[in-house]
Amino acid sequence: MTDQAGRAVIADLCRIPNPEAIDRTQYVELGGIPQFVSIRGRDASNPVLVVCHGGPSLPSLPSSWIWQRGVEDYVTVVNYDQRSSGKSAVVLDDEMDLSVDRYVDDLTELIVWLQGELGVTKVGVLGHSWGTIVGLTLAERRADLLWGYIGVGQVISGAENEAECFGHAVRSATADGNEEALAELRALGEYPGDAPLTVERIVTCRKWAQHYGGLSAHRSDFAYFLDSEELSPYYTDDELRLIGAGQQASMQKLLPQVLDFDARDRTAFDVPILLLLGRDDWTTPTPPTRRWFERVVAPSKEIVWFENSAHLPMFEEPGKFVVSLVNHALPHAVTA
Repeated sequence: MTDQAGRAVIADLCRIPNPEAIDRTQYVELGGIPQFVSIRGRDASNPVLVVCHGGPSLPSLPSSWIWQRGVEDYVTVVNYDQRSSGKSAVVLDDEMDLSVDRYVDDLTELIVWLQGELGVTKVGVLGHSWGTIVGLTLAERRADLLWGYIGVGQVISGAENEAECFGHAVRSATADGNEEALAELRALGEYPGDAPLTVERIVTCRKWAQHYGGLSAHRSDFAYFLDSEELSPYYTDDELRLIGAGQQASMQKLLPQVLDFDARDRTAFDVPILLLLGRDDWTTPTPPTRRWFERVVAPSKEIVWFENSAHLPMFEEPGKFVVSLVNHALPHAVTA
């Protein structure tokens, strides 16, 4: 079967034909930039959940067909390709504002637009990886817009994350007797240290941390995640190529902001906080998040651990992911 034939099958599978459903796509201008928005759900009267994707500049919609259909039975899922990401990368400008504050303002504008379009007063926001930086900042600033914040692969301290990731890589390579990995890791010197944290240094550290299951638990290969985009019913080949173009154009500006992010002292929230964390996540390591969470004060707070997941629990344990949203997030949506 060709990729095109596979896409056709998946597109048919993902159709929501019942009359109560909603399935819309369009560009919405956010912060002066047209950004691609998808709205899907089995029942348009369900609560709304906005997915704030990771990366940076790695949209979640292309691979959402793997895990999202079950979620759509319970909430209306909104995906949007952030500025410089995916289909929104049709607009790329060297002068484009790529600050965290601008991404937070874009998300705020999207929620206000959804309020008018869907007739809702509050939405949930689910941040993944880089998206947790944007989502958590929004939860702190604009709790009035949210019935809940859900963090998956939550980033709290970029610097601590790098140190934890490096430690996992070294421990695993030592236990495995992997001299190639140890040589490359030793060549990084003190990590992250005081030397410039270049893309090359980060890639080396992540390569070995992810080789030892830090991205997808118990797997050294996670091609299913990257290659799933190739079968996406939502993107053409030309649109898929925009993902790489957006990453290349934005990474130098966004990466320092990820590394500098520090929310360790930001612990007071007026919105329920739910974290869905992979026990083996060493891409956004959980020790800094656990330490922070102990000090968080919120109307309610909870961690659900995914014992057989790393950084991608929605892919690795999709059944538990749906059940966790239904049992731990939706009660807040009902009372919002």
